[in-house]
Amino acid sequence: MQKFYFLIFFLCLPWGFQAAAQTPTFNELVWSDEFEGEGAIDPTWWNFDLGNGDNGWGNRELQTYTNKLDNVRRSGGNLVIEAKKQNGTWTSARVKTQGKFKFTYGRVEFRAKLAPGVGTWPALWMLGEKITTLGWPASGEIDVMEYIDRKPGVVQCALHTPSSHGNTQHVGVTPVPDATTAFHVYAAEWTQNEIKFFVDNTLYYTYAPAVKNPSTWPFHDDFFLIMNIAVGGNMGSEPTLETGGLKNGIDPNLTSTRMEVDYVRVYQQFKSLTLTGPSVVKPSAQNLTFKASRLANATYTWTLPTGATLVSGQNSPEVVVNWGTKSGQVKVQMQHNGQTYTQTLDVKTKLVPSGNSFLIEGFTPFPDTRLTPSGGTFEMSQHQDALRLRYNITAPANLPQVVYALESPLDMTGYPVLAAAVKTQNKSRTVALRLDLMDAAGRVTGGNQVFNLSPLIDDGEFYTYYFNYQPQFGTGNGQVDQTTIEKIRLLVNYGLLGSPGQDSVWLDDLRVLPALPATPNRASHVAASMAASGVQVDWRDNAANEQGFRVFRASQSHGEYTQIASLAANTRTFIDAAGTRESFYKVQAYNAAGPAAFSNIGTVAGIINGTQEERLAQQVLFYPNPALGKFFIAFPAGLNVKAVRLFNAAGQEVPVAVSWRQLGKTTAEVQPAATVAGGLYLCQIQTETALFTKRILFQRQLL
Repeated sequence: MQKFYFLIFFLCLPWGFQAAAQTPTFNELVWSDEFEGEGAIDPTWWNFDLGNGDNGWGNRELQTYTNKLDNVRRSGGNLVIEAKKQNGTWTSARVKTQGKFKFTYGRVEFRAKLAPGVGTWPALWMLGEKITTLGWPASGEIDVMEYIDRKPGVVQCALHTPSSHGNTQHVGVTPVPDATTAFHVYAAEWTQNEIKFFVDNTLYYTYAPAVKNPSTWPFHDDFFLIMNIAVGGNMGSEPTLETGGLKNGIDPNLTSTRMEVDYVRVYQQFKSLTLTGPSVVKPSAQNLTFKASRLANATYTWTLPTGATLVSGQNSPEVVVNWGTKSGQVKVQMQHNGQTYTQTLDVKTKLVPSGNSFLIEGFTPFPDTRLTPSGGTFEMSQHQDALRLRYNITAPANLPQVVYALESPLDMTGYPVLAAAVKTQNKSRTVALRLDLMDAAGRVTGGNQVFNLSPLIDDGEFYTYYFNYQPQFGTGNGQVDQTTIEKIRLLVNYGLLGSPGQDSVWLDDLRVLPALPATPNRASHVAASMAASGVQVDWRDNAANEQGFRVFRASQSHGEYTQIASLAANTRTFIDAAGTRESFYKVQAYNAAGPAAFSNIGTVAGIINGTQEERLAQQVLFYPNPALGKFFIAFPAGLNVKAVRLFNAAGQEVPVAVSWRQLGKTTAEVQPAATVAGGLYLCQIQTETALFTKRILFQRQLL
């Protein structure tokens, strides 16, 4: 039996039986089913007509169609359709590609051995896809092969149109003496102008009406494939065996009959090289199939990205590949009739999370080409390994947003929790943020439950927000595919509840987790104030699951913090009897699962945060820089500088003498106490409320 793998072997050889099987017009195999394997047919391509139909499927037929393996199955590399009689009742099968495969113009081939038996009616045919809207015969019917064993050794083709149907006039017949004992290729070639019918590559009928209109030529839209065995009926029934005025003329000794189909293939005219295969794969995925246009007498050369290996098919139009761990490009080059064609396919390797917390994006390096703003004015930049987003929103109804496109699709299976570390001072009092996921099909999470960053923590330090998207994932229409998350959308001051405004937010990182963390959320908005008995420390409790709080104190904002108190859950204030105006405080929630992140820093002078320190650093000027000798530090008169320290690149402190003078701004003169080598140094400045560092370059040695 000739199977499709022989076709692959012969692709680089003379046409053989394929040469005559198709005209030069239809030289590309675009679809086939070779019926390899055993058992049920492939549901990707085939479904079933079931039951008795209307008036015996319109033809007074006797059989009931089923999808049982007794009536339809793959066996020995063939499709077997078997009609059976049990307890006086006939069952059979009718399979079709309706809604799964369709085509317009081309050559269709069925290689089949037909079902014998007087009263049976096997058929290989096609119906117009528009039958559900136009009805029959307006949708058209192309019968590639029909056989009735009461006329043994003869097969026929037929066309059904509004102008000719039922007892149609457009019929072709040809002898095939061994139709029920040997395989033959039954084919139809369909163009815009005509339909030709062949048996074993011999043309025996052509339909080409001189006038083409909806009545004579409903053959300009997609058609789907059908194969079946009918029993009895208007065409199959033998009149001499009929009883009771029924179309039941069937050989009384017949209890079963089968039709075997070796393959079904559809060819069309080659226009350009195509390359199909998965565009998104898992790392180290095995046995991936990539297919190029199939042409006889063509040679194929495949190129794979680093890490991918070829399992089989190098010189054929279809290869099997084991993938690596990186994204890359699959390339095929085809040579045909002296022409060279090349096609490529970009294949992305999914991000497959692992561990307790998986980093999606840390904004180092800065992904500026993958950030797309719309609906407002946005200024995006990298600041201290975070995304800084300055915005001006005038029309919240326009859904102001920034869409971040992941470098590779993310598979969130088992990792449905998104974590986002965000900070803001919310100076405008209008900041409103929301995060949505978008899959490869463009579907977006939403509905009643969305990831609003609420309550908004605006103490100027990064706060990590969590949201479990699992209820929004699924396989139904409109549900987001968790295996191919390609984008994350940040909505800013959006929708009916949004307010116009200008502000800044920072996004430090995006992560996914298997579940919501068991540790408590961090405390926020820590503030310190002088009280009669010491320093009163207050904070905001953002957790419902803490077992208590720990309070820490330091003498410098970024110095070493020492625990000074352990407090009960739901506590929001503490008096430090030993505290002073120069004390700095942090608060940490904890429970049995572990501690939360530290809060922001609180001091009597106010809340300390990274944003404030950045602003202070911008107000301080070093000159000259590069320095040729001593250097000066100028800063606003209201900035109370407590200490100035100098460090070399190795972190070793360099002694300096600091003197102060008033030159419009408060100015400090900094003179190294000993000889220092030229190079880059770090100057650390401590104020009452902050500690920050600026760079100073010495060009030569100084005394």
